[in-house]
Amino acid sequence: MNPIFNRHGRTIGWLYNGVIYDRKKCCRAFIRDSHVFTYHDAQHLGVIQNGIIRDKRGLCIAYLDAASNDPRLPIPELTPAPPILSIPPSTPIPAVPHEVSPASYYWNPLKWEAFLEG
Repeated sequence: MNPIFNRHGRTIGWLYNGVIYDRKKCCRAFIRDSHVFTYHDAQHLGVIQNGIIRDKRGLCIAYLDAASNDPRLPIPELTPAPPILSIPPSTPIPAVPHEVSPASYYWNPLKWEAFLEG
């Protein structure tokens, strides 16, 4: 289970077996072929590249611990103990993902919860 951090280095969720959970242990998104989709309607949100979750414009929205060695990322906080997760419902079938803009090291000012809602 991998913690997900926001632009301030705070733990905002968890990634486990291709499923993104929020801090309340709810399944919010899933990853398929490096693309991030909402769980409720399989809406394309963005991509994950080198441990950085990006929106469709290529802006950073969050990052994983594996990406924290990038000097442009904030130092992550001490990660809380991982939660006990429920078994996610079956993954919806996503549509063909949108084209994503080239990667940027600018941060999207959108909050994580708003990003997950599409």
